[in-house]
Amino acid sequence: MDTMWEGTIPGTFEGYAGGSMYELSDGTRWRQECASSEYVYRERPKAHLLWNQSIGKMFLDVEGTSSVVWVAKERGGMSQMGCGAF
Repeated sequence: MDTMWEGTIPGTFEGYAGGSMYELSDGTRWRQECASSEYVYRERPKAHLLWNQSIGKMFLDVEGTSSVVWVAKERGGMSQMGCGAF
């Protein structure tokens, strides 16, 4: 996997959980697409976005965790409203 970004997660990070949203120090927001869960408490942990070209997916790797999780960039708009919004 190729490192596409390095920085931190501002504030408190409380681990991975399916569907969680993570805001990075560059202001982008990423939604966890897999169901993996792992509780880890960290203040301003280092984080990396990793690109797996062979499968076309982005992964988040956070300092102190034992795994990486599949994430997708949150684009905003109506997709955030969920089912049945209109």
